[in-house]
Amino acid sequence: MNKDSIMQFVGFVTQLGLDEFTGQWEQYVKDFKAVPGGMVLQQETGAKSRYKYISQHEYREQDFSPEFLRAKHTDHFPERKIKVEQAGGYSPVQIECREYNESVDVKAIAFISHRETGLDFYRELPYHYLNIYQAYYESCSYGHILEFFVPEAGVAELLKELKTRPAAEVAVYRECFVSQA
Repeated sequence: MNKDSIMQFVGFVTQLGLDEFTGQWEQYVKDFKAVPGGMVLQQETGAKSRYKYISQHEYREQDFSPEFLRAKHTDHFPERKIKVEQAGGYSPVQIECREYNESVDVKAIAFISHRETGLDFYRELPYHYLNIYQAYYESCSYGHILEFFVPEAGVAELLKELKTRPAAEVAVYRECFVSQA
């Protein structure tokens, strides 16, 4: 990921298990023109969160099409067992971790409301690495999306601190599939 990229975040609300969901997700992403290897599916772990799955799609800024935002994403899931929620396109502000070792760190994603005025609180929390994405469009669901990479022993404390912020939705996710399409 570079500074000229846009990361599209898509949340999925569903009760489907990973195997059933992944097959449908692969069909969903096959027409997207993201950077090769730039589509990642993550599954929520532990505590229940709004999105059971998060999909990240990296695009070069010049290749990103607003058509993605207008597409009828629910058409890809005809049985309606999956609700697709577009979080929106986000530009990288700070990228400290491009790939991480899941045996060392856990990834917590915090969705920060537009009403949060500063990020100093988040930068002062204990973590190994922090990726920060800022809303690229006014229509994005959140002002920022933050990815914290923290040792498993420290994730409970990080989540406790993050949950004190009324403008933050947070959950722990693990990568479960990378599309090469």
